[in-house]
Parts: sequence; structure tokens; C-alpha cells
Amino acid sequence: MRSYLKIFHAFPSSAQAARRMVVIAGLACGLLAPALVQAQDDDPYGLPGTSAPVDTPAAPPEETSPAPVPGADTAAAPPVAPDTAVAPDTAAAPVTPPPAAPRTRITRETTINTLDQNRGAYRNPKKALFMSLLVPGLGQAYVGQSAFTYARAAFYLGTEITLGVMWYQYTVVKYDRKTDAYRRLADTHWSQQDYEQRSFDEAPAEWFGLVNPRRVSYCDAVQERETAQGNNFYRGCMDLVDSSGETQNYQAFKSRYVDQASPEAAAAFRAAFANPVEFYALIGDYQEFISGWDDAVNVSYSADSISGTSARRAEYNRLRKQAQDYSRMQAWFIGGIVINHIASAVDAALTARYNNRMLYEGEARWYDRVQVDGGLAFDAGRPRTHMSARLSF
Repeated sequence: MRSYLKIFHAFPSSAQAARRMVVIAGLACGLLAPALVQAQDDDPYGLPGTSAPVDTPAAPPEETSPAPVPGADTAAAPPVAPDTAVAPDTAAAPVTPPPAAPRTRITRETTINTLDQNRGAYRNPKKALFMSLLVPGLGQAYVGQSAFTYARAAFYLGTEITLGVMWYQYTVVKYDRKTDAYRRLADTHWSQQDYEQRSFDEAPAEWFGLVNPRRVSYCDAVQERETAQGNNFYRGCMDLVDSSGETQNYQAFKSRYVDQASPEAAAAFRAAFANPVEFYALIGDYQEFISGWDDAVNVSYSADSISGTSARRAEYNRLRKQAQDYSRMQAWFIGGIVINHIASAVDAALTARYNNRMLYEGEARWYDRVQVDGGLAFDAGRPRTHMSARLSF
């Protein structure tokens, strides 16, 4: 202020009053400008500095005092009151929040899971296929994830075990029992010595081959030919007679194949034949061996046939047929086992593929797609409720 007073005293009295008013106006503007700026930044609700900026009108250009004229009237001009800015109304108005956006209804939820998120739960379909192809049910157990999958694994494995047990029971145990039964019957009641003697005595040499067409098969079944002695026995089985009667080889053959002392000894002796299976089949299938059964009756030879009956031979063939039926069942059991392997392998691969797809997509279940909306409202002082439900497909 002292500097300003010095200025006032420095000017002559004729211009002093005018310059004084200009200085006073400038000072007033400088003092009021911050208040105006602050008032413009304040929001209409009375909170300082929070409202959007308001355009401020440009200030009028500063008036400059004319240069003092000598002899002019030096009377002081009336002071000019500076313009004052009026602060906006600061009365707070109620704020109405915007309406809430309506809730989006989800009719089907599907999330996409990355492989890393479920790496331990994913299953290789090829691996599942080969595991079940090797052991039915093993691929389903490898996939797991649900009780139904484990139940199918138990089903396929149980089917495999059942078929295996039945195969062994019918084609091994029961077949062996029936085989032992009919062979024991033959070892007890079929005499190789009686067959040779009656065939030689009752079938003349000129038509022996006609009524005994399986003699070659019989000789191949009972006599081996790998040794020199065995080869001689085989010639004796084939060459029954010559011009002088029985050949020496045939006599040696008959002396070798005499009846054994017991059925057990006969069974052990016949087990060493070149082909025991063929031997037991021949004596039951063909009429030319009827003379070997100890209960054969009405046996007679002619130039083209052999007649006769035997009850034990009929029983023998019945037991053989049962054994053959058990043997044929092997094909059914093996076929069932193969089908079970293939079905289990295909099912395991499809189960693994479905499991991976469900893990990757994360599809919501049916109850996740049920939408239920409801609320409570008051109408004229009375409470009213509403509820709605929807199942989306």
C-alpha cells in the first residue's frame, strides 16, 4: 500500500483522482477473481469442486486511462462498482437412481473348460478301446467318472468271467467226464481179440475188404510205423492171409493185440495207440466192428454187409454224442467271449469320448435350466406376491 500511496502522491492533482479509480478497480478484480472461479467449479448441490466446468464469459477488456491533459478538471470521478458473480443455488435436490437393468434369463448354460483345467479327468478313447479289447470292462473302469460307467465295467467283466467259467465247465470238465465214461465202457465191453478172430473166421479173404472198408483206418489208428517192428505189425494188420493162410505178420499182430487183464490195463494199452481218438470213434460209428462188443447178437457176414445188434454199442454212442455236444458248445462260448470283447471295447471308446465332451463343454443339467422368478409388492397397503417358473430346452 505504501508503494501505491507513493504513486498517488507522485501524480499531479488533476489526474490523480482518475488514476486512483483505475487502480482501485484493478485491485477489486484481482481480489474477486478467485472467488468467481471457485463458484464456477462448485456443483449445484453445494459441493465444492465436483461439478462439470461452467463456461465463464470473457472478461471485458481493461480500460486504460487517457493521458493527463494539462488544465483538465481534476475532480474525482465516482467509483465504479465492479461486477460481482452470483453463486448458483446451492439447495440440494433429491437424486433419483437410474432403473435397474432387467435380469438376463439363461436358458442353457455351457462353459468352455480348457484342457489344462481338466487334464487329469480327460480319458484317451483309443487307450480305453484297447484296454477293454484286452480285458472287457477295463476300459470302462479307466474312464470312470460315474457309477453307471463302473456298473458297465462290472457287467462286461462279469460276462467275461461267466462265459469263461461256462466254457471250462462244459467243454473241459463235462466233456472229459463223458469221454472217460464212453471210453471206460469200450475198454470194459469191446474186445479187440474177438473182433480180429470173428472177422478172420467169418469173412472169407476174397470179400474181406468189401465188408471191412475201414480196415486201413483201423490199422493206422492202432499201430505206429516209426520203428521196424511197428512197421511189421502194421503189415500184419493189413495182410491177413496169403496162399498158405494167415501170414506170419498177421499172427504176430494178433498175438500183440490180445485182451488185457482189466479195463484199466486196456485203457492204458489203448492210450498208447497211434491215434486213440480215431480208434474209439471207429468202433462206435461203423457196423463192421460190431463183432467186438461182448453183447452183440445175430452177427452174420455176407459179401456186402455185416448184420448184428448190441445194446452196449448204443449206450456207447449215446455217451459219445453227449461228449461231442459239449465239445461243439465251445464255439458258442468262444463266440460270446469275442463279442463281449468287441462290445466292451466300442462302449469304452464311446464312453471316453462322451466324458471328454462333457468335461470340455461343461453343459448344465436339466435342473440348472429351471428359471424361477418371484417377488413381493404392496398395493394399497396390501402385500401381493407373484412367482413364475420355466424349464428351457
